[in-house]
Amino acid sequence: MNTIKTNRLILQPVSPEDANEIYAILSDSSTMYFFVEGTYTLDQITNIIEEDQHKNFHYAVFLQESNKLIGKLTFHPWFMKDTYEIGWIFNKNYTNQGFCTEATKAMLDYGFKKLHLHRIVATCQPENIASKRICEKLNMRLEGHFKKCIYYKDGIWWDELFYSILEEEYR
Repeated sequence: MNTIKTNRLILQPVSPEDANEIYAILSDSSTMYFFVEGTYTLDQITNIIEEDQHKNFHYAVFLQESNKLIGKLTFHPWFMKDTYEIGWIFNKNYTNQGFCTEATKAMLDYGFKKLHLHRIVATCQPENIASKRICEKLNMRLEGHFKKCIYYKDGIWWDELFYSILEEEYR
């Protein structure tokens, strides 16, 4: 994938120049609350970007009007043929403005129309109301609620919701 443009956004594979802005998002503890990994260091982000240069599984989301990086999508093959997983994280200053829905919808369009995928999946914790809403806005179907399946830390286990959408449902 090269670049995808929406009404307000530009999506493109992450590049080394994006590291500091992605770090600003992924180093914020409140933004990373629902991520088992916790916050990331700049070195970790730099390594992820370097490893991704030929895979294009991570996409930077920029505002068209200012070219400001406001979020990151992950879009990569899942274990089954023609199936991808999508994930998202956005700068907390740019949430509740429809940017994530706009970006993820564009990525679903790309997946189904250009890659000819069969299925796209997404997961989140039940308490992550914002991510649940995104899945619902994308017309993804809740396929499972896995009880205490993710070990967080200190004896705490999280539930996980599993959503998906098939190509024929997306049309």
